[in-house]
Amino acid sequence: MSVKNNLKSILILISVVCSQSNIFAQNPFAGLEPLFTEPKSYTLFRTPAPLNMDGELNEKSWQDAPWTEYFIDIEGDLKPSPAYKTRVKMLWDSNYLYVAAELEEPHLWANKQPEKDIIFRDNVFKIFIDPDNNVNDDFEIQINPQNKMLFLIMNKPYRDGGSPVTGWNPIGYKSGVKLLGTINNSEDIDKGWVAEIAIPLAALKFDPLNIKQNTNLRINFLRTNFDFNLKDGVYSKAIDSDGKAFPPHYSCFTPQGIVNMHYPERWAFTVFSDKAPSTHTEKFNLPYSEKQRKYLWLTYYRQKEFFKLNKRYAQSLQDLNIPESGILIDGKSNLLTMEATSRQFLVLIREEGSASSISVDHDGLIIY
Repeated sequence: MSVKNNLKSILILISVVCSQSNIFAQNPFAGLEPLFTEPKSYTLFRTPAPLNMDGELNEKSWQDAPWTEYFIDIEGDLKPSPAYKTRVKMLWDSNYLYVAAELEEPHLWANKQPEKDIIFRDNVFKIFIDPDNNVNDDFEIQINPQNKMLFLIMNKPYRDGGSPVTGWNPIGYKSGVKLLGTINNSEDIDKGWVAEIAIPLAALKFDPLNIKQNTNLRINFLRTNFDFNLKDGVYSKAIDSDGKAFPPHYSCFTPQGIVNMHYPERWAFTVFSDKAPSTHTEKFNLPYSEKQRKYLWLTYYRQKEFFKLNKRYAQSLQDLNIPESGILIDGKSNLLTMEATSRQFLVLIREEGSASSISVDHDGLIIY
């Protein structure tokens, strides 16, 4: 290659690098947009009387409570709409958080005698709850069409080295399933199933009447559906040429923007109303603190990217192309600061002139 061509290649490379740097300088969120769509919200009304967990949903409170929109793909608009419809409604009283799910399914099937710790290997409905919106110590609840359940506690997300704790059952929980068809019967076409679950608020250490807690609970729901084979009237998961089951189809209430439910910062917001159920919802306004947290998560994601490439964390926000000052949120200027070593970091954001701040660390723990 000639000197002239060499110089030309170098200039093109510099131009590309500068162009990319300018993009990030102008929009530090570039490339992460699916992780920054605003999560949906739901208003939970208070039921005046306890509900029977039988899957019928015939109580007036259930009939008056609004359904969510039908679930969409876990990645959001990046993927087509799910093949089968799923929706949820919720209520609460002084003792329970009530969840009802309606799942369309023309072929109801499950392991005939499943162990509780493997129900997730087949079609299942999951609930994910972060009671205090700190992204650590979250709950996962699973139920299948046979009313088999599995409960997990996550000390922190898998992405940060979290480990699930099983063998925990919330004292006093209740559940019921109504099959709109027949299970494990290939000779008919089913309509689906309805799951109804009462989760003790005491197990979540959550009080909807506590003003500070009222809008803290974050929640999302996941439906997994596997493609299946049918042989001699028996359902089994479809397998590929290597003998492995095809990945399931994932749909959820509010999109994660990534094929991973263990991003609690992406779960839906809730508002607990002391009013009786009605067909309308109370308007949800994204809190100012959540708008601030957007920049904490930006830094967190960029640090994880940086670590993957460099085997260490960046020492400054400049290394991540993230501004330190002049961050305008609702017309108010905010400051972003970061303390970091090669293996740890802590990022804080505060409104200029304010002494209070919100932070996130390398484990994704939010402190406010």
